[in-house]
Amino acid sequence: MDKYLVGKNIRLRCKKSYPDAHTHIIIGQVLEETAKYIAVKGRTFHFNRIIDQMRSQIHSGDNMIRIIPWENVEVIHWISEITDWNVDIAFDSNGNLVLNDKAKTVIAQKRDGME
Repeated sequence: MDKYLVGKNIRLRCKKSYPDAHTHIIIGQVLEETAKYIAVKGRTFHFNRIIDQMRSQIHSGDNMIRIIPWENVEVIHWISEITDWNVDIAFDSNGNLVLNDKAKTVIAQKRDGME
């Protein structure tokens, strides 16, 4: 298997495995990819429908390695090499949830479950 994503920064959205699940986004760097899983070092972001751009509705995890089975991966976006997932979060002028890094990396676009 080619290791196309190893070393790349990505935004990964996981499938929801139960009806009341939150949106689950991981932003980080791919350390390993196999036929069964992808390993990403980065942060998670969990949220339901965000109302009035309230940051208290977003829960972010610690910076750590997470191993995600491919069957749980919904979509992967290849993002900027200068992404800094350790920074604070914010809402941009369009209402998108972003990392407050130099690239203003989008965590979730307004249409991804936000008002």
